[in-house]
Amino acid sequence: MTTESHPDGHIVTELLSALADKPNFSVPQLDVSIEPNIDLSSALKITLDAPEFYPPLSESVFAGDTVAIALQTDIPHANYLIESIVDYLISTGIELADITLVVTGRTAENLGIPPAQYEMAEKDKAEGKRPPVFSFDLGFQKLNIQVHDPENQTGHAYLAANEEGDPVYVNRTLVDADVVIPIGIPSPGEVNQQLDCIYPDFSTTSTLYRFSQGKGSFISRWTEIELANESLGAFFAIQVVCGPGDTIRKVHSGARKDVLESARDATNQLWSLSWPTLSDFCVATIEAKPNDQSWDDFCQALIAASEVTKTESPIVIWSEISLPPDRNTRKACMSQFEDNISSKLTKTLQRVAGIIKDRPVFFKSELSEQAVEELGLGHLQSANEILRMAESHENCLVIRDAHKTQIKTGDDAANDGS
Repeated sequence: MTTESHPDGHIVTELLSALADKPNFSVPQLDVSIEPNIDLSSALKITLDAPEFYPPLSESVFAGDTVAIALQTDIPHANYLIESIVDYLISTGIELADITLVVTGRTAENLGIPPAQYEMAEKDKAEGKRPPVFSFDLGFQKLNIQVHDPENQTGHAYLAANEEGDPVYVNRTLVDADVVIPIGIPSPGEVNQQLDCIYPDFSTTSTLYRFSQGKGSFISRWTEIELANESLGAFFAIQVVCGPGDTIRKVHSGARKDVLESARDATNQLWSLSWPTLSDFCVATIEAKPNDQSWDDFCQALIAASEVTKTESPIVIWSEISLPPDRNTRKACMSQFEDNISSKLTKTLQRVAGIIKDRPVFFKSELSEQAVEELGLGHLQSANEILRMAESHENCLVIRDAHKTQIKTGDDAANDGS
């Protein structure tokens, strides 16, 4: 096993190579495929030829139709997915010139599209010009692409009003297309943890802000998401089911509501980790792209690791986090030096503070040794340091992408295995 670059920029770390063959380490999610560990082109063709509760895509897309592909932000293996869906559409008689890929600025960055290709002068926006559709070589062929600009009002089309009377806007290229194909990825967890491919990412700045602030109830927000998709005519969807390390395990397609549910169920099965005995030592990884790793991920990974380790057992968080924590997360870390944990912290941060107070926590990141130690965490640089710490422990566990993993312990884990 070697350290290699993931096509989307992800790094398969030295850690897995160092720990994979150690007898005192269990790595239940060891699959470290660099490329999708299924034949993506074949899997996509199979599901598109026989979607769930929907006619074959070849019977609902016809030569001469304009097709807009909407790619969910942060979807893994984006290049592979784009190439596979474009090849399929061409095989059904769709002309390449009639296909437009619509992505967010963050996805454009991950695809290596330079901002100079799509950024507009303020004067052009003021004159009502839409975001440009341009041809870009993605490595397999040139494709028409538009990078969504939430600030460009002309680039949006009004679809409806939500229950509160707020306007529902969606990217105009998606609205104008004869066929919209959303490609999304379910998140492990409950329905309220899911993100939609289309909305609000392909809406306006004000809508993005409103959703980011959690305005209103989850039900009202999801009702608005459904309204946006139905008004757009996005009744069909593709969902990519990924496991730890961004490996693609399955591809689902079909009627939007049905396929979202079936793909989420499949995702939760992959991310459910049953562990009947508590470990003496746990290493929890965060394997998102470095720029996407956050202190929220740190907190969730730490909590997951605490659920499978004995009280006072050491925990290692292995990440590439490069930004210092926000004030409240820092306060949670520093609570170990105080008599009490502040009740003003969120429940999650109170739990984090309690974990750090009760046991040694070591942290591999892109922060300096001084910055890490000022938080009361042990600074790590290499996997060899972990090996040395683990020598005195017989039952060591590695949880990949621990911030996403759904932990089952004790009776729940035993029942899973029965």
